[in-house]
Amino acid sequence: MFMKVFIRTFPSSEECELFDSILQTKWPDLLKQLPGVRFWALSNKQAPHVSIVVWEFPDEDSQRLIEKMIDENISRFAKTLAPKTMTVSGQVTMDFGDLYAGKA
Repeated sequence: MFMKVFIRTFPSSEECELFDSILQTKWPDLLKQLPGVRFWALSNKQAPHVSIVVWEFPDEDSQRLIEKMIDENISRFAKTLAPKTMTVSGQVTMDFGDLYAGKA
């Protein structure tokens, strides 16, 4: 499994909300094409001008396809709003989720 995190810091919470609404409009339909890909958007009331998106991919091919979709469908909006963007990605090497759910 592979994951990628986008942290975008906008000048205002209004711009962040606008960007998040674009994501909410675009991604549900686009993701229907790629089973096994998961998307989370996180919000923090202490930092309403920050958008955090977490992606989970079953394989590198799915990640490449999503990154292409981001370039084709989302990047122009991000460039227009000009947030400071940081990304981190990698392969999952540990997952203790079942331990915390009482399933271990």
